[in-house]
Amino acid sequence: MDLLLFGHPLYERYLAWQITRSTTKTPVHVAIILKETDLLEHKGIEKLLTAILTFRRFKVELVSIYVDILKADQSVKTEIASTLGARLEEYFIDLPSGTGYEIYGLEGEVKSSRQSRDFFVYVSLGFGGRGEITRAVISILEEVKAGHTRPGEVDEKMLESHLLVKHEPDIMIRSGGQKLSDFLVWQSVYSELYFTDVNWNDVRRIDLLRVIRDFQKRQRRYGK
Repeated sequence: MDLLLFGHPLYERYLAWQITRSTTKTPVHVAIILKETDLLEHKGIEKLLTAILTFRRFKVELVSIYVDILKADQSVKTEIASTLGARLEEYFIDLPSGTGYEIYGLEGEVKSSRQSRDFFVYVSLGFGGRGEITRAVISILEEVKAGHTRPGEVDEKMLESHLLVKHEPDIMIRSGGQKLSDFLVWQSVYSELYFTDVNWNDVRRIDLLRVIRDFQKRQRRYGK
């Protein structure tokens, strides 16, 4: 018998036990950064569903997912975003009741959605943080021009109210790399960062539990 294979389920249960007995809360909002190649195979999407359901089980309330589409050609990026959006919508239909989601396209347009207050998933297909902030600023400028908002009323809270994702991630996960990407630039300024060399298609449930347990052990300083 392979002792490693035998030991993994035991260690997984041990981690789950540690998480549930800890006096430290689990993260409320988890962000995941992926590449388009991570999801082009069905295995990658199945891994994503496993991650979503695992986080949901351990009291995470919100999961934000950014799919970094690296192709330079705009027509190719559009095709990839369209393909991934259709696949994700097909899979997300089977998510448990009480799970809501919004899937955004390259320009931040909503491609598919389902509402819920219990647990929510945001997916951004190539629409990054700089584009999100730019669109928010343009929207505020249009309100000022129309006379609905006075320039002196513009502040951080107003800008935040115009962002797609209005919640700050507690922890941001990047698999298979050591760099962040253009995602939730405004919201993630005080987020904890978690890098793993494990490629997305090789991520196991035990790796996800390690993220939660690692977060519980950290002392957050919020930039201080």
